[in-house]
Amino acid sequence: MLTKDLILCKMANGRLKPQFVDTSDTELIDLAERLLAAYDPSNSPIREEIEELATQAAQGFRTPKLAQGILKIVDDQAVFSSPQDMDYPAARFSLFKKAAEIIRAHPGQTEEQYQQRLAQATADNPLAARESIYEDLPENDRLVKLAFITPKQVLERYNCGLVQGLLLHAGSIQLTVHDTDPAKLRRLFKYLKFFRLLARISADNNAEGENTPEKLSIVIDGPASIFDQSKRYGFQLACFFPAVCALDHWSMRAEINWKESKRFLVLDESSGLVSHYHNFTAYVPEEIQLFHRYFKESVKDWTIVGNAPFIRGDGNDVAFPDFSFQHAGGTIVHLELFHRWHATQIMTRLDWLKKNPSAPLVVGIDRFLLKDEALQSRLETDDALKPRIFLFSDYPTVDKTLRCLNAFMSV
Repeated sequence: MLTKDLILCKMANGRLKPQFVDTSDTELIDLAERLLAAYDPSNSPIREEIEELATQAAQGFRTPKLAQGILKIVDDQAVFSSPQDMDYPAARFSLFKKAAEIIRAHPGQTEEQYQQRLAQATADNPLAARESIYEDLPENDRLVKLAFITPKQVLERYNCGLVQGLLLHAGSIQLTVHDTDPAKLRRLFKYLKFFRLLARISADNNAEGENTPEKLSIVIDGPASIFDQSKRYGFQLACFFPAVCALDHWSMRAEINWKESKRFLVLDESSGLVSHYHNFTAYVPEEIQLFHRYFKESVKDWTIVGNAPFIRGDGNDVAFPDFSFQHAGGTIVHLELFHRWHATQIMTRLDWLKKNPSAPLVVGIDRFLLKDEALQSRLETDDALKPRIFLFSDYPTVDKTLRCLNAFMSV
């Protein structure tokens, strides 16, 4: 995504207007091609070489900030080598010290004699056999891989990156989804869940139980409204946005703190933004993949099932579980997780559970939320809720989840 200094947008009547590019513009396509060529992984170039070629490719472009933004998109696809875990400065100092000692001790030696003595004296130095003794410097990072991306896709990601960069400064987002495809909606909410965003969801029709609502209103708190780790939250919100672009019919109104004032960003599907999220599993965090794998390998009486339903709450509120589990006897129980940013929602869910004791829903709560004394007191004293709740740190373990599922079944 684009950083604030690379965002091109205009302001008019209190609104932000991102300066989207024409993804079929031949001049921009040519620029993207030349930048991608600078990152050719077949030559294993170092960053310094890449920067030189990229500078030549972008030099003289009519809008320097646009060229730098497109370069940022390409660079985001690159994977560079990491230096070995060693004390490079100390190893270099040792090499230089040995070299100086040999020079002083043998003033009349030939170059060949010097190299032989230096090789013997530094045989145990980890840098002695390295191609470069400055591999720890950023300019010497070597390109390992460049994710496959076409010039047009670079421009599509640039347009999406403009919006993502603005969302890093959002106070709140109102998202309206007009999409009746259950698979697309579930995929959207899976992204919403694993990016752990703080969202309030309501349905504008009379759908009940597992029926898919025809229209959803989603209010997502932005990083500007989060006091704890707002930068991390903002990054996750920005990463979520491409999932919205994959929908057929959507609209968004976001309040953005921009240049010391509040502006609004208003977009919908007519903006032509293209999502690069095609394979959902490619974006699933490792912790979730490990949870699935370990649960499948270690649990006999329960299985994780797909197609988690929308659960109707009070009024028009809608909940979307993080996981659904099926017991060997056929019973399906859903799990909803509340992470550290979800403090404002947990009490509402607990109230709903109290009023709906037969609802097949259990809840996992991040221990971080126990800083709220009222929540901690309720969890300690409300015996009716105890079989349906468990605590976790950062992400739940399979063992704690299983104990809660079994406790729910025994009630």
